[in-house]
Amino acid sequence: MELSKSRSLNEVLSDIKSRTKQVSINKVDEVEVMRAMLNDKEFTIGVYDKSMGYIGQKSPHNEAVKFAKDIIAGSTGLDTKDAEQLAEDYEWTKKNSNFLLSNMRDFLYVYTGTGRKINIMQSADTEACLYTKEIKSTNKCIPDKDNPGKIKQVVTSPYTKLVSVTKCPKYNTNED
Repeated sequence: MELSKSRSLNEVLSDIKSRTKQVSINKVDEVEVMRAMLNDKEFTIGVYDKSMGYIGQKSPHNEAVKFAKDIIAGSTGLDTKDAEQLAEDYEWTKKNSNFLLSNMRDFLYVYTGTGRKINIMQSADTEACLYTKEIKSTNKCIPDKDNPGKIKQVVTSPYTKLVSVTKCPKYNTNED
C-alpha cells in the first residue's frame, strides 16, 4: 500500500493496529510508520528529561526538514532558506525510511558493543535503555527428545545477549 503525503501517522497507526493479530516483526509496517512520521506535519512527540520530566514537544517532520536542509545546502551551495523550502516540499519515501531504520539498527548494534547503555525511550510513563552482555559457554541440561523422561547435557556456544531495562521515571513517582 503506497502512503500518500495526506495520510497522517495516526491513520497509519490505527490501520496497523486494526489488522494486527499477533506480536511479530513486520518490516513493511516499520517502514510505513517511519515514513508517516517523517511526512506528517501535524504529529509531535513529547520530549522528556531523565530528571525533570516533560520539557516540550518536537516534530519528527520538522527535524527531518532540518536534516535535509543541511544536506541540500551543504551539497549544492544553496542558501539555507532555499534549501529549507526544498526540504519542506520533499516527500519522504519508503526507501528513505528503510535507510533510516537500517542505520538505526546498525547504530544500536555497534554502539551497544562498546559496553555502554543507550537510552532508547523517555516518555511520560517509562524510561528504557538497552545494553549488551557477553554470555559465556555453559553446560546445560535439556530434555532428551530421543529418550522421553531423560535429560542430556549440551554445551551452549558463547553469545551476546541484548538486555533491556525499563523503569518508572523519577518524575512519575508519587513522592510527597
